[in-house]
Amino acid sequence: MSCGGCAAKVKRILENQPEVAAATIDVEKATAVVWTTPEAKATKDWQKQLGEKLANHLTTCGFQSHLQDEGEAEPADS
Repeated sequence: MSCGGCAAKVKRILENQPEVAAATIDVEKATAVVWTTPEAKATKDWQKQLGEKLANHLTTCGFQSHLQDEGEAEPADS
């Protein structure tokens, strides 16, 4: 994902999923953050399950994606 058009398409793809209430895309970091609906939190490990589902769906739509591991998270600014 390298442009605003791609980011807008990824946002639209994510927000069209029933479990996603909203999404934000960071083009520079090539990341997406989603806010879920309450129903998405019904299972014990919902974050991993939903993250993998969304990443797989984005990959199927042509945007190579994977669930970000905790170790990949960027440190907070000081």
